[in-house]
Amino acid sequence: MKANSFPIGRVLIIGVELFALIMINLMCYFVFWNSSNNNSNNPYAITERSYEAYPVFSGYVSKIEVRNTLSDIIEAEEGGWQASSDNYAAADYVEIGVERLNSARIEVSNVSGSRWFEAGPMTYVYDSVCDNCGNIKISKNQKVNFVYDERDSDYYTNVIAIKGSANPFAGGLLWFMIIPSVLILVFSIVLMNAVVKKKADGEKRHNGAIAVSVVMIVLSAIFAFGVFGVGTYLKKASQTTYRVRAHAPVIYIYGNTDEYVNLKLDLNGDLTCTYPEYDPDEGWTVSATPDGILTDRNGDDYRFLFWEADLDMDYDLDHGFCIRGCDTEAFLDDALEKLGMNDQESADFKGYWLPFMENNEYNVITFQTDAYTDAAKLVFDTEPDVEIRVNMLWYASDEYVEIQPQELSGMNPALSERHGLVVSEWGGEVIPKP
Repeated sequence: MKANSFPIGRVLIIGVELFALIMINLMCYFVFWNSSNNNSNNPYAITERSYEAYPVFSGYVSKIEVRNTLSDIIEAEEGGWQASSDNYAAADYVEIGVERLNSARIEVSNVSGSRWFEAGPMTYVYDSVCDNCGNIKISKNQKVNFVYDERDSDYYTNVIAIKGSANPFAGGLLWFMIIPSVLILVFSIVLMNAVVKKKADGEKRHNGAIAVSVVMIVLSAIFAFGVFGVGTYLKKASQTTYRVRAHAPVIYIYGNTDEYVNLKLDLNGDLTCTYPEYDPDEGWTVSATPDGILTDRNGDDYRFLFWEADLDMDYDLDHGFCIRGCDTEAFLDDALEKLGMNDQESADFKGYWLPFMENNEYNVITFQTDAYTDAAKLVFDTEPDVEIRVNMLWYASDEYVEIQPQELSGMNPALSERHGLVVSEWGGEVIPKP
């Protein structure tokens, strides 16, 4: 009886298969990591500054105060928007990033003590998957790494960036890829042993072991490249994302009868906030006076209807304006008049937006038309006689940006053309520099 020799061929085949699986998995993991963890290729990411050159304060969040932008609008007075710039309230969490307009004051504590920081929509988030748009949710007791400018000596130190932690999604993906690969390898070995055993029993399957190994390697490659394809798709999808936060669309309604008007929102997106509360089935039902006081069926009065949403909007940046931050108020005075807004609406608009714009070096501003109205439709049971919709999409820039001027005259009915049932809405989106 011939003694069994050492199975060099089987060991080599298994070794090659194992090496191939490891290389393919590492490649796939690298693709997924770069598509989900590093948002430097994302259109929402701000990559103009090297944040590694700034100091980092690490610790745990002990307190959070969030600026209540809705109260800012309610309390805004004509020409007195500066008075509402310090409206903060305690909160358990806040969302920070380029699509979240709320500013927050956050106390961070560590072994050396505590320190207050202020973060806002221009705070960049990096090294973290977050929500794939450069935004991050910060809660009490959460560990954070705040990048700040040490030259800032204010009581509230300005956060210029937030360094996230390791990507849990990518870590879970590693196991998602490794486990099936190991199962494929084990299955291959078991089949190979079965084929060799049949060969030893006299069955004519001389190349069975090699054939099984080739089949298993092919299956492993198909699985791995499938993961590779999904990763590539996610990476491309993140580069073409146009979901933006529609901030504070405020709707005014003016009428001269006691009849109720029903309004529903038909959005290409998801509501995030409404005031008064919006019924998804019934919408809002109010009566309106000539001076814009809205009364619901319960007898409660409101000055406007407020909503915010995450919209899927294919916005247009081909035409607009590049305005110095210090000149933004004067620009808006002229632009909003051309867009058909009255003094109160313009004051509310400036009260909401100017605190985020006037201290920037430049603001690149474009007023959206069909891109916005296609993504956010207002559906009335009684068609308005005049409808005015102003949507400002903008971003801050450290340098002047060349852009084709936008013609505003004629975009909306003029103020002098208002009559009958009038609906006027303003809102906007802030994005990082493309």
